[in-house]
Amino acid sequence: MRPIDPSPTGKPPEVSEPNWYEPRKLEIPGIVCQPRDFADLLRSRRSTRHMQVAALSRVASVVRETLKSDFIGTGSHMGRKLKRVISAGALHPIKSVIIDSDGYAVAYDDDHDAFLAIKPRKLDLLANGLRSCTTVLPSAHGHVIALMADVHLTSTVYKNPESLLWRDAGAVLQTLAMVSEAFDLGFCPLGILGQDFADALLPEDHQYLGVGVAVIGQRAPE
Repeated sequence: MRPIDPSPTGKPPEVSEPNWYEPRKLEIPGIVCQPRDFADLLRSRRSTRHMQVAALSRVASVVRETLKSDFIGTGSHMGRKLKRVISAGALHPIKSVIIDSDGYAVAYDDDHDAFLAIKPRKLDLLANGLRSCTTVLPSAHGHVIALMADVHLTSTVYKNPESLLWRDAGAVLQTLAMVSEAFDLGFCPLGILGQDFADALLPEDHQYLGVGVAVIGQRAPE
C-alpha cells in the first residue's frame, strides 16, 4: 500500500476535553530530577524489562515533564500548544493515563497541569488491557502508561492525518524514555496499542485511538 501524505485542510483546530468518568483532582507533589549531562543521558538510556513499582509521584513527574504545556494558544492560536515534545501543527493530540496493577487510573490534564483520578466505564476492557501488558512483559511490575490520540483534533487540521498521529505518539514515547532515564527510572515500551484502555475509560462514542503503551518503574535486578 502506498502511503498518503497528510495535507492541511485550512480549518482551525476543534478542541475538546476527554470525557473522563467522575474525574477527581489529585494533589501529587512534583519531583525535580538531578541535573545530568545530556550526552551521558543519551548514551545511558536503555529499555528496562525488570521493574518494581515506583512511587506514583515519581511516575507522575515523568509524565508531567514530558507533556506539560509551556504555552497554550488563544485567539488565532487557539488549539495550539508548545511543549518539550514535537507535534504536527503544535496540536499535541496525545493524552496519557497512568494505570497501576489494580486498575487505579490517573489522567494527566495538560491544559491545567493537573492529575485526575478517573473511574473506568468498562472494567472488563481495563482488565483485558492490563492482561495484555503482563503477557508482553511479565517481569515489569510498574505503572502502565497508556497513550491515546485525539483523532478528531488532528483530522480537523489535516487530511490523511494518520501518519502524523503515529509520529506524535512515537515522539511522546521517546521523550518519556529520556525523562524516565533522567529520573533514574526504568522504562519499556510494550509494542501494543492499548485500545482497550481508551475504550474502558472513555464513552462509547469517543474519538480517541490507542497509540502506545509503556511501563515505568524502579529498576529491579534480573
